[in-house]
Amino acid sequence: MAKEINIRELFFDILDLVKFELKFYKDKESPMFERIVKTRVFQTKVQRLKDFIMNYFEILYKDEDSPINQAALQTQLENIARLTNYYNDLSNFYKDHTKDLITKDKLLNLIDYSHIEILFLIFSNILDWEHYRSSLLFPTDKAKEKILKEFLNKLASIDIKDADDIIDLEQSIDIFIESVEV
Repeated sequence: MAKEINIRELFFDILDLVKFELKFYKDKESPMFERIVKTRVFQTKVQRLKDFIMNYFEILYKDEDSPINQAALQTQLENIARLTNYYNDLSNFYKDHTKDLITKDKLLNLIDYSHIEILFLIFSNILDWEHYRSSLLFPTDKAKEKILKEFLNKLASIDIKDADDIIDLEQSIDIFIESVEV
């Protein structure tokens, strides 16, 4: 992700991960759930989710001089600390020390060994940041940032309720990109 990002490929990656998340919660009800989790397809999707998150954190750690990167990193680390109950303390006592306590190595290990539902929450928080704040995926390309925000807006709409709705959005990706670029 740190290289030149193809927005179309990024959209398909995000859609695939969101589809996976929706199917995960739907399949969770299945008596076959234990078997589904052990499949190679499932494990590959989990790895892609981890890779997406880790690549995003690489972007956050890359530019230590950027106030936007640092604010995003602090927000994401605080979110992870909350989600994983990292401090085991509800007092905000450690809030100022989050970056010291959760080093990059610890973070990557946390991501690697986190439960899939925690990974989905981290992923959602990343998408929220990209939706509502300055984009770290496209820090210098305002046109792509605008397209990404429009896409995330569409993805967050009430029309998206299950994996079939994602498929509809997936089929209209090229039309969507062209309509926003004009």
